[in-house]
Amino acid sequence: MAKLGRQVEGSIPALSWRECVAKSADEGVPGLSVHEHSRNVAEVAKALVRELPAQVVTLLGSNPVCTAALHDIGKVSPGFQLKYFKENLRSRLPELETHAIENYCTKHACISEAALNAFLGRGASAATALGAVVGAHHGRRDDPGRDDYGVYGGASWARERRGLIERLSEEFGPIAESNELNPNVLAGMVCVADWIGSDESFFPPVGLPSEVDLAARASEAIAKCGWVQARLKPGMSFEQVFGFAPHRLQREFVESVDGPGLYVLEAPMGIGKTEAALYAAYRLMTSAANAGLYFGLPTRLTSDKIHERVRAFLGKVAEADASVRLAHGNAWWREFEHGGEALAAGNEWFNPSKRALLMPFAVGTIDQALLSVVKVRHFFVRCFGLAGKVVVLDEVHSYDLYTGTLLDLLVRKLLEMNCTVIVLSATLTRARRNALLARPQLLEGGYGYPQATVETASDTRQLPLSPTSGMDIAVELRDASDADVANEAVARALTGQCVICIANTVATAQCWYKGVKAAMPEDAFAVGLLHSKFPGWRREELESRWTAALGKQGPRPNGCVLVATQVVEQSVDLDADFMVSELAPTDMLLQRLGRVWRHRRAERPCRGPAILIVTRDVDSAGSFEELRAILGKSNSLVYAPFVLWRTFQVWKDMHKLRTPDDIPTLLERTYSQQSEALPAFVQQASQKLDARREKLRALAIAARADILGFPTMEDKQGAPTRYSDLPMLDVVLARSVSSTGSKATAVLSNGEKVQPEARQWVRPFAVALLHNLVPVPSYRLPAGRTPLFLSKYFHARTPVLVIGDGGALTCDGQPTGLRYDDERGLQVAAALAAFVRQPAADIDYDEEGGLDELD
Repeated sequence: MAKLGRQVEGSIPALSWRECVAKSADEGVPGLSVHEHSRNVAEVAKALVRELPAQVVTLLGSNPVCTAALHDIGKVSPGFQLKYFKENLRSRLPELETHAIENYCTKHACISEAALNAFLGRGASAATALGAVVGAHHGRRDDPGRDDYGVYGGASWARERRGLIERLSEEFGPIAESNELNPNVLAGMVCVADWIGSDESFFPPVGLPSEVDLAARASEAIAKCGWVQARLKPGMSFEQVFGFAPHRLQREFVESVDGPGLYVLEAPMGIGKTEAALYAAYRLMTSAANAGLYFGLPTRLTSDKIHERVRAFLGKVAEADASVRLAHGNAWWREFEHGGEALAAGNEWFNPSKRALLMPFAVGTIDQALLSVVKVRHFFVRCFGLAGKVVVLDEVHSYDLYTGTLLDLLVRKLLEMNCTVIVLSATLTRARRNALLARPQLLEGGYGYPQATVETASDTRQLPLSPTSGMDIAVELRDASDADVANEAVARALTGQCVICIANTVATAQCWYKGVKAAMPEDAFAVGLLHSKFPGWRREELESRWTAALGKQGPRPNGCVLVATQVVEQSVDLDADFMVSELAPTDMLLQRLGRVWRHRRAERPCRGPAILIVTRDVDSAGSFEELRAILGKSNSLVYAPFVLWRTFQVWKDMHKLRTPDDIPTLLERTYSQQSEALPAFVQQASQKLDARREKLRALAIAARADILGFPTMEDKQGAPTRYSDLPMLDVVLARSVSSTGSKATAVLSNGEKVQPEARQWVRPFAVALLHNLVPVPSYRLPAGRTPLFLSKYFHARTPVLVIGDGGALTCDGQPTGLRYDDERGLQVAAALAAFVRQPAADIDYDEEGGLDELD
């Protein structure tokens, strides 16, 4: 409930709603009245509704324009007028000017909700839904209570608010809703209309000149903000779009997508699922079943790469230039048609992770879509952005707990918002796929592969798809030391083979890379290291170099070794002749194998594809502690020991893997409940996993969003969508920093010079700083804060680490126990500085293995 403060005694003088001010022309100088601002926002909403596809408009209720007009009626209140326009009250209502503001509530959105509930009759379903919509337009809402509370101005101010509601209802039609009303989508539309209607470049705070037509200005505003539905060329064939004919599996899947619903495509890695999904989306959009596209992937790297492919796709199918927005936490620096320095001023409309989803076409991480189902601020803006679109969710796998539960909730919500959802995966178990469905009990038959599962409003069915050509992969499990891994990789590379080694942690990847460099003859072949602990500019360089070298096109190296972490295991077009991988869950191993002999080539320097899986003998364990020690302490933090134990049992006697034929069997043997008796310590591992799974499911359910709830989390990618025992912190890497406190001159890790200061935001500096960020476990750093000179650039704590002699990193002049170089990225020094804070006692971190977090 809104803070009530001290109850006001006696009658409270009220200012007429006609005289209440909403916007300042200057510091405290009255500008637009509440009525005038309400009209501006209503006209923007009207213009938006004209442009929105029918699938979205049907979700907005009978009169969304009037709802948008009512969003700020709570500014007709003594608290708001006293807080911002006290001088105005001296001449218009001097008896109120003497009242103490502490006696009144200043949360105008909360008062708006109370007033609308009172007008409609509190307790009615319409009042609850529409009241919550206006109450949430600043991102979160409070329990409003009664409209005639003294802190809201009592009965006298309640009458003025009612008068404004009646006037706006006369101008924009009666307040109403339909059975199809989706409050989340409506709340998102109201927010966007308010953001645009508050943009002073379109709607000056002193008001528009009399000769300007308000409706025309509203239409101009949404057009300049990029709110134009792209026109697609009808009747294009698959071959016209992609330059090659579809193979049978792609054709069968596309034909199965014949209207709105949920479509799950399970097929091998590298088979062209992306093209099949995009063409199915094209057919849905050109048939008016849906309007717009969001393509969601698991990581920033994969979304960056798919972004290029989707942009090329739209270049073929769109009538005019149809830009594709990139939606992930670090996408904000990319250019927008309408933006500029307002981005840094906190203008929500220019927050790109929100705005990207509002665009007709966007590519980004699944996290950005998941933020529509968790109780973060403005989650409903994402609902509005996704409504009516085709939403493709790529690389959906079995090994997921917290995020997987949210994903199930997301699919249901998307379908309620008239979306078509296409789920792509190479490694879904039967149980994981069924969790996505509303009616899995209607499925008949066994678990086929490849296959499509279709669920529409009236039907749930499975469709077998044509099998693809198979491939035999030689498999070896070996207790190999780091030196053995290096020697194996070097020996293979010297014969001309392109080798990819995938480690489970950054520390192991760095160790393997060092071993390969030591074991290889000088400059005999190319060697690279790729993981998440490089700053953005360096990681982009490395990604571009290796995707060019090991991709489908271009000259192929005569032997090379790329050492990497999980950042390359999915949705990245890398093609190895031979692979080394640490033991990982079956679905992750299969994903990694998707990088082996990925493309048909006329010649290879080896007889067949092969993988070496590095693991000690798990069967030698006799206790849970021994199991963890054998698996490796860091590996047991990244992956559940029980799943690794089960994976070992499935793979230990395997010498040859047939893909894709063996994929479903391997997955079911790993993840389905088995009937055999388990050793006591394995049962203990299983119970630990079950307890953690239930904990994470409960946390995910508790985090889900509802417009009638009270969002409590900040809108930040990753924080509420992926559970982690290891909190991360972005830091800026710099070569040198000279600061006076509010101003600084810094040479960043890529050599770029910036001069940020606390009083202004400069786009080129913001972009440069972003490119020099790197994530670090927060427990490894002293409790430093964001420097004052960066206060305009970062809202979360973002320390600056300075690279010194030998790459040693300092924070505020103190050693951190970390070091950095462009070749190996961020590393942990052999001896940590004594002052570095230790992790929480209940989290079992690896203090010897280096940067032990995933990726």
